Amino acid sequence: MTTTTTLQHGRTAFSFWGALCVATCARVVLTTAVCLLLWAAVPALWGWSPTTVVSGSMAPAIVAGDVVVAMPLGADELVPGQVLLVDDPDRPGELRLHRLVESTADGLRLQGDANAAADSSPVPVEDVRGVGVLLVPAVGSPMLWHGGDRVAGGLLASLVVLILIALTRLEPRGDEEVVDPLGPSRHRARVPVTTRTWAARASGTVLAVVGGVAVLVLVVGSSHSAFAGTTSTASSLATSRFACLDRPVAAQAHFAYQYNDGVGTSLRDSSGNGRAGTLTQGAAIESGTCASGPSPWLTLDGVAGQVTTAERLRAPQVFSIETWFRTTTTSGGKLVGFGNSQAGASTQYDRHLYLTNRGTLVFGVYSGQQYTMSSTASYTDGAWHLATVTLDGSGMVMYVDGAQVASSPQASAENFFGWWRIGYDTVGGVWPEAPSSPHFRGDLENTTVYDVALSGADVAARHAAGR
Repeated sequence: MTTTTTLQHGRTAFSFWGALCVATCARVVLTTAVCLLLWAAVPALWGWSPTTVVSGSMAPAIVAGDVVVAMPLGADELVPGQVLLVDDPDRPGELRLHRLVESTADGLRLQGDANAAADSSPVPVEDVRGVGVLLVPAVGSPMLWHGGDRVAGGLLASLVVLILIALTRLEPRGDEEVVDPLGPSRHRARVPVTTRTWAARASGTVLAVVGGVAVLVLVVGSSHSAFAGTTSTASSLATSRFACLDRPVAAQAHFAYQYNDGVGTSLRDSSGNGRAGTLTQGAAIESGTCASGPSPWLTLDGVAGQVTTAERLRAPQVFSIETWFRTTTTSGGKLVGFGNSQAGASTQYDRHLYLTNRGTLVFGVYSGQQYTMSSTASYTDGAWHLATVTLDGSGMVMYVDGAQVASSPQASAENFFGWWRIGYDTVGGVWPEAPSSPHFRGDLENTTVYDVALSGADVAARHAAGR
């Protein structure tokens, strides 16, 4: 009898906790889905257009099933780089969501980020419905189930919701005798019906009703746009990114700033490592275009502008620094360096590439004393130049415009923690030809730090590829 009673008590306790766990998980899943649906659908109440992505024309950043919300805007607010929702010029009655490349006499030229070429048909300005401002991941996926059949997908989604509702109601029955799992003894306690409040009973139903309303607003309210075959969008909808200008980045890149970000204070790390940069006052992205003309670049005012990284790191012993620069300054300034302060003047600093007042380049590290190498030529002629420096166990090398211009046998640097700095940091008088200003005044493009020492062939190839 003792063994039988113990087993019954164990089964009852397991049943209680198992039901509670399943019901809780179901409620969490259902609540999360409803919140995402509402997040995507509510803007439609004031005229914004939610759209379900069904193609990979801007993959891998966006996948089918994501929902994009587009906000209406005027023709005078159109800027290259924006993601626009427009009437599809090739499929009457459907919509297209692609990035604006340029405005021409024939209309707007759009392009999917994953497409090799711009769309063949221009779009009249009056056919613009809005600009993408909100991305809600995966919430539209049920609409793509069963081969994209809207009715079948809706039925499957409804079945999943019903299953989740049923799971939320998994609780011990009011007339069951169960072991109180928190009780101090093995006495059996009857769970009264009153412990299951009306809120617990109705939670699944309420969530289902709210979710249903959200689905109606999201799908029915914009059904023709929700299933446009060319619909897609980008990951940074609130800023005007020139993703069409993004170039492949080597796998060894520690971070890579291509300055294709448009308006804003954050720089995207194109290496995929998530080491975004922050622009300070005095630093800005100059506009460009995907179709023709110059690529966007970073401009620094020489007074306060700089870029700071967010992650505190141990200073590397093997690395490469690469950046394009353009300037006519006569006060020098630091291009790229590593320091123990994230934004202010560092007290420990080296691994830095700086310009002298004469326009020559100096790269230096500290290891008990300063070790430097420098160019003989000046590069403050207002033209673009590619500067690259490397350090590893064989020493240091400096390249300018793809050709080696200096080297040093010094193969190590000071060991400390800090941040990578671009455009500003301390350059004390102990360094040769220290510039009169630590702030660089000029332009930078494609600034990258690598976790390896690039070879001469690598550097030459990067220079030949252009900025």
